[in-house]
Amino acid sequence: MEWGTLVGTALGAVLGIGATLAGEHLRWRRTVRHNRLQDRRTMYADCLVALRRAHEAMRLAADEDDSDPQLRAARIRQAFQASGCDEARERLVLTAPDDVSEAVDASYHALRRIRETLASGSTLASHEYDAARQAHGDATRAARTVFRRDLAALES
Repeated sequence: MEWGTLVGTALGAVLGIGATLAGEHLRWRRTVRHNRLQDRRTMYADCLVALRRAHEAMRLAADEDDSDPQLRAARIRQAFQASGCDEARERLVLTAPDDVSEAVDASYHALRRIRETLASGSTLASHEYDAARQAHGDATRAARTVFRRDLAALES
């Protein structure tokens, strides 16, 4: 057997295997990036939905007729706790970049101010609630902007 044929065959095999491995690696990276994007998109949406759910539940609890302020405050705090926003925020903060974590924290803490405003006896028509609601809305809009920017960076 001639050495040139043997070397050519071996080189062809090495090049073929290398090309296959390179293609598989690129496909794997594309799949990982796609899954990361989907996971983040779901996590961001879940967090925003949980924050919204908490706000709506607290509004409903605050709007119920009850002459006992302690019972009203307890219902408002229970509505906040049951919404799942604590868990959604923790999942997000655990894995998200710092700017995303800071943005969701700002929205979350603004929502907690709403909770304390309503639990302290403010009504939905009060100036105190309106100011807290506005601050939460601003923080949530800012968080959405940061979320979109992060998702766009992952897509590119």
